[in-house]
Amino acid sequence: MHHSLAYGQESTYCVVHVLLAVLYYKSGHYQAAMDHCNQVLKQTACKQFGVRCIGAEYLPQIDENVVVVFGLVLLYEQVQQKALYPGVCSQQDSGKPAFAIELLACYLYSNCPNVANSKSINLAQYQRHLLESKRPLLSDVLLFKRMKLQLDECPAMPTASVGPYDGNKPTASHSVDTSLLVTTLELVALEKLITYRQMMVRELHSEQFPVLNEFEALYAYRCGLFEDCLEMCRNHVSMLLRVCFPLSQRCTALAYPQYVSPLDGELLSLFGIIRLLQPAWFLLFLQFPEYESISVLTFSLYLMVQCQKKLRKGLLHESLQLCRFCHENVFPAGDKEHFLDRLILKLTYRSLKLYIDDPAHQSTHCR
Repeated sequence: MHHSLAYGQESTYCVVHVLLAVLYYKSGHYQAAMDHCNQVLKQTACKQFGVRCIGAEYLPQIDENVVVVFGLVLLYEQVQQKALYPGVCSQQDSGKPAFAIELLACYLYSNCPNVANSKSINLAQYQRHLLESKRPLLSDVLLFKRMKLQLDECPAMPTASVGPYDGNKPTASHSVDTSLLVTTLELVALEKLITYRQMMVRELHSEQFPVLNEFEALYAYRCGLFEDCLEMCRNHVSMLLRVCFPLSQRCTALAYPQYVSPLDGELLSLFGIIRLLQPAWFLLFLQFPEYESISVLTFSLYLMVQCQKKLRKGLLHESLQLCRFCHENVFPAGDKEHFLDRLILKLTYRSLKLYIDDPAHQSTHCR
């Protein structure tokens, strides 16, 4: 606004164009992003009126490369100012990382999937603009170097085709669908956890002290083996209640986000809400140490109910009564240690009750 008032609106054209390019780039509208980048590279107002840089505080999180570069620059400045040269100002007047507007436009243009030019050609043009720059910033050099390293590591990386941008037509994202990869990695992790837990099961399990490999039950559930998971959990719940030792085993709930990731349904939503309310889990446990784990009995009941709903069969009313019995008799109301167990049992009971009362389920069950 200061530049616009002092030098006229033309002085801010390049800034507006590069911000629009960033927004289109993030939303997957690569052709529109490239058009705005071309406008920046054609403008002479940046050099004429002295608008050279745009700070990190004015930019959204563009991509991983930009985040890494800003992190390195901030780390470098902290080391330089506090360890090497205390009191010496950094290269940017504001002391915050920034990009030259023209070079940021070059980066966005070079990183857009383009059927006309290859990545190497775009990178060569990016390098030419960097060499022609009189005072390139450290962040500009690092961003170019990081992109060049990625191109050297993946020289044959395929690029997605880019069609003309239509503001009225929703455009599908060009990003790779990683859901299958994430699911595969979670299953592999569960296989490792099964092996680890099985050692403890062999050492501790007995009729008087029943132990369940909860990761094995969760693995069966995630693989769609609902019959196996249901039988496993139902047998364990019956054994725990029969020996009157239901609180013998506990499993990690919120202590590590990695254990929450393979879950689904209402339990994942519950933990997600808790994490939104308290993103720093270690602060949560300082305030509520009882949230660190839940009983395997609670976890088994939850999986058992989920499997029954997936299979659309089973003694649902008995499971409903079982959830209520455990909530009222197994976990005392005044014991803070089992607050999370009682909360999950309430959630499981409510979910199953709504499922039983659903007219669609009743008609399916009658058929």
